[in-house]
Amino acid sequence: MHLIYYDEVKFGPPEQPSYWLGGVCVAHELVPEIEAKISAIAERAFGSAVLNKDTEIHGIELCRGKGNFKGRDFGERLELLKELLAIVAREDVMLIRVKVNPANITHSSDSPADIAFMFFVEKVDELLRARSSLGMLFGDYDEPAIGTSVANLSEFRRGSTRWAKGKGIENLIDTVHFAKSHHSRMIQLADVHLYASQFMWGDNSSGWRKAVAEVISASRSLGPTKYKDWPHEARWYR
Repeated sequence: MHLIYYDEVKFGPPEQPSYWLGGVCVAHELVPEIEAKISAIAERAFGSAVLNKDTEIHGIELCRGKGNFKGRDFGERLELLKELLAIVAREDVMLIRVKVNPANITHSSDSPADIAFMFFVEKVDELLRARSSLGMLFGDYDEPAIGTSVANLSEFRRGSTRWAKGKGIENLIDTVHFAKSHHSRMIQLADVHLYASQFMWGDNSSGWRKAVAEVISASRSLGPTKYKDWPHEARWYR
């Protein structure tokens, strides 16, 4: 059994021209070990490993010195980022990432979020099938998306994903389980992974962004096991 924890970066032009959905996939028996490593990082950073909002790790706050990391030394934050990305880069941590480019979708009845979730489910199922394993999805609790994601996965499992080249989903079981990010170290890890991935598509030629980009590049954590970047050029879809 594999557990897949995922998060999103919302489409918000001009600063964020794409919609991102990505996560980490690990064998269930590895979760306690990985949780313990992240909790140890949180304890050093905040003096406590107890799961609550005061010990929550967000990639954007860690890199930009906001939220729980406001006023923290930049060098200290970079070291924490290195440690978290070292976990992401482990060979036994598999990565799935979807990037949807709304500007290239000339028409569709599906939202960028729904399209990304469909592709994400397809890629996760491909990954599980290749390993002859079953899996369960765990997402960051985001009220507007919960009902839609649950309904969509149910539809995909009963039939197939949408559009002409829809795929049957056979290795994902149950439903999508949701938890607030401050209640799950694994969702926090997915958050850091996805923030680092989308960060590298920005202008990182100078200042603090250059230093963060160097840490991300050196971590060798950017190679997804499965990914979908779509569409690369303007296309029409229903």
